[in-house]
Amino acid sequence: MGRIYISSPIDEVQLAKQAQPFVDALQGRIPTVDELVELTESNDVDLATMVFYEAVRSATDNRDFIEAVEKQAVGQVTPRKITMLVLPALFYEQHPEVGGDGAQIISVAKACGIDARLVPTISCGGIDDDLPIIIKALQDVTDGEIWVVTLSKGAAEWCCVLREHADDIPLDRITTWINAGGLPRGAHVNDVMTSSRVRRVKARALCKIIRMDYQSFCEFGTASARLQEPLTMPEHVRVFNVIGSPLSSHVEKSMQTRFRMLKHMGPNDGMVLLPWALWLPGFVYPVLGADHFFRGSQISAILYRLFAFVFNGPDPAEPHKKQ
Repeated sequence: MGRIYISSPIDEVQLAKQAQPFVDALQGRIPTVDELVELTESNDVDLATMVFYEAVRSATDNRDFIEAVEKQAVGQVTPRKITMLVLPALFYEQHPEVGGDGAQIISVAKACGIDARLVPTISCGGIDDDLPIIIKALQDVTDGEIWVVTLSKGAAEWCCVLREHADDIPLDRITTWINAGGLPRGAHVNDVMTSSRVRRVKARALCKIIRMDYQSFCEFGTASARLQEPLTMPEHVRVFNVIGSPLSSHVEKSMQTRFRMLKHMGPNDGMVLLPWALWLPGFVYPVLGADHFFRGSQISAILYRLFAFVFNGPDPAEPHKKQ
């Protein structure tokens, strides 16, 4: 039958207590990749993940935001005209049950009075396949405020739109970017899967099976120079990162092999090291227990509260600032 989970459930309360001295030593900042690698090597990936999670929640630039989100009532409806465009994940058409099509996000947004739409990118497409589709979707929103929500590869594509096509989109009306489990600078798992001759052969075979161009697959890795090019987010665009922070015992079965590939490198969601999943400066809401597929009983309530926080905030015409 094989293993169903990577590990058995653990006492998360005691793990958080064990993590607290490391969090205190960070003095209100989020740990770096190198610090998390060191912590993983000297202890284990679960402790390092809990340190990351608690450090994000208590970070100087973040704790008031999290407290404010958690005070929001579920079910509020926005009085403003907002169009939300959701940029989906890889395989969203082949495996809608995973949630990469953003159906849950769209459902919550519509209940909040937001006109939420899926951007129909190519399910196994590369960046250049998808950019024209994303640009057209943005151009088709002719009035009102625009929110962009990105899942997985959608974050990388969104960043490329901003770098390469900012003059082709209604940037002045894009007020909010919600990076939900995204890969703004690529996925470490793609790097690992192409790190040796044998692995590259396997990756090419996988791409053939899923009908994805191999070079496009590689372009979604963190080794992609295109994804590491400098990008300064426009001041008026508010950035919110919502990311999973799974312990070993939380990881979905289909994500376990990839989580194991990366765990020696530190806390990850099965696709990317957690600090690399963030776009900073920006607010961060970590979700303990969720992996890259971003599933869990608490997700809907978090989305309701986050959306309410954003549309109850300052006038979006003002420059980006703390709320």
